[in-house]
Amino acid sequence: MKTFLLLALTIITAGVSYAQKQPEWVDPYKRESSYPANRFLVGLSSEIVEKGQSLAEIYKQLNQMSRNQIIESIHVNVKSETEMNISIVNTESTQLLDQNSVSISKAELVGLKFENYYDKKQKTAFSFSYVSIQELIDYNLDIIKTNTSTIDNNISIAESRITTGDKEGAIDLLFESQIKLREINQAAVILMALGQDDLLDFHKIGQMKLDIAKGTDDFFNNGTLNVHELASFYAYGLQLQIGDAAFTVCKGNIVFENSKNESRFSNEFKNRILNKLSDLETVKLGESGCDFTFQGNFSEANGKIVMVTDFVDKQGKVKATVNNKFPYQSVQFGDLDFLPENFEYIKDISSIKLETEQASLIIPKTDLFKNPIDVSVSRAGVALPDMPIRFAIYRGEELQFETNIPTDKNGVASLIMNGDQIKRSGKLVVKAQINVKELLDVDPSSEFYKKVMLEHPPYQLNLKVEVIAPTVFIKSNELNLGKAMEIQLLAPAIKKTLVDLDYKFVDQEEGADYTIYIEASTRPGQNAQYMYFSYLDATISMLQNSTDKEIYKNGLSSVKGGGSSYELASVKAYEMAIDRFLKDFVSKLGNEQ
Repeated sequence: MKTFLLLALTIITAGVSYAQKQPEWVDPYKRESSYPANRFLVGLSSEIVEKGQSLAEIYKQLNQMSRNQIIESIHVNVKSETEMNISIVNTESTQLLDQNSVSISKAELVGLKFENYYDKKQKTAFSFSYVSIQELIDYNLDIIKTNTSTIDNNISIAESRITTGDKEGAIDLLFESQIKLREINQAAVILMALGQDDLLDFHKIGQMKLDIAKGTDDFFNNGTLNVHELASFYAYGLQLQIGDAAFTVCKGNIVFENSKNESRFSNEFKNRILNKLSDLETVKLGESGCDFTFQGNFSEANGKIVMVTDFVDKQGKVKATVNNKFPYQSVQFGDLDFLPENFEYIKDISSIKLETEQASLIIPKTDLFKNPIDVSVSRAGVALPDMPIRFAIYRGEELQFETNIPTDKNGVASLIMNGDQIKRSGKLVVKAQINVKELLDVDPSSEFYKKVMLEHPPYQLNLKVEVIAPTVFIKSNELNLGKAMEIQLLAPAIKKTLVDLDYKFVDQEEGADYTIYIEASTRPGQNAQYMYFSYLDATISMLQNSTDKEIYKNGLSSVKGGGSSYELASVKAYEMAIDRFLKDFVSKLGNEQ
């Protein structure tokens, strides 16, 4: 898009004079006589030319310097960096659209002419520039007159198009009017600086600003809006601030508040803005090393959508922004979800109920798998499927195990416990609550997550659980050379090992979860002088009493032991068998529960 069509009318002529005779304008008195201050604005600059320097390059620099002197004279009471910001204020939605600053240093000096001269004796180059004040006045008055007519016509057509629902066409006209209004402001600044205030109709300029503001307000508040129309408005607003020069843009995200999550709506909105800017021949999309990154955020409150889009440079500085607020009900979303997935739950997180049938549970460790903890999840009485629930098992203040389980189609999440989660029996607390991180797919260290948790803390369900250790009864028949041992060896060692594995021993077989059978006996072997050898044969088996299923069995034969007597040799054989039995017990029964 060509922003200033009238630039083609600017006539800038440059001449390089190598005349031997010094021009009259070098003399200040003759210059004042030929170019009086009431008719011309002039600039003069000079520079000593060193050996080897390019005279053409020096003239180029001097021309700019002499032009700047004229610019300074135009400034009068307007500072060099004074900006006239053109603002469109959407009073209904408190929208403020800041346009590019208009600086006198960029003013078009129609009819500006240059004359250059090189004094060989002084080895000095001169540049003289001058422009007719009347030409400037006429030129800028013509800009104001032409643009005023264009704006009036555009506003009238835009109003009609908004009424008929052609908002795409209306926004084109409104932003063309905004460009024309910016040109009017620039022309007005120059005329004011030239002391021509009486030629300006400030009331009309102000009225045109109000007309554009009203058109913008009607664009958002009269009738409906679709994504393409919104994208056009934002694209024009950004382009006005960046200008006509082509630039590359890397695609960022338009996220909900500060969550880093896009929605289908914001993603479509973003793509349409970039497409519109491409249509305006301003933007070229890139993958890396771009001039700007396009990004933004959106939110909804009190029936209003707030959309912010930015162009951010490589240093992270915002170079252009459009921040607008408009009615949620006026937007036609179609099949585009306004919020990111599951974000509709944010306001209801605290009111989502988690319930279970029992306040506390007592579960034998052997029956953990048979007693799942079922948690029902609902909102306003309606079951919520696919809701991530975090289960955490605590022993005192120490976290034992945690997992994330989604609710089923009936809104129920079931925690099935086992020995891997609960290594030892005892009193525990199972805590369940909505996993907000998983629900919203947000970083738990982000400010957005912290804000959600602070403003909408999820309900936490606490369930007391007592896990009872499995009970074991031992039947042990341990013989030493055919006689019952007064102090058994295998049974105590097995007991100690099973206690370490979280089993509890009882004195009666009735009611026990398991029964262990031990059969062991030694027999004499050979002897040599003072050394005797005995051999042990032993079998250990373990039955699950509820099923009569043998869950463990191991047998050893001819375990050899030596000592100074057959009795001591038998004891040694028992000790060797104990070590082998216990290693097998730990490896096979350690994960049995």
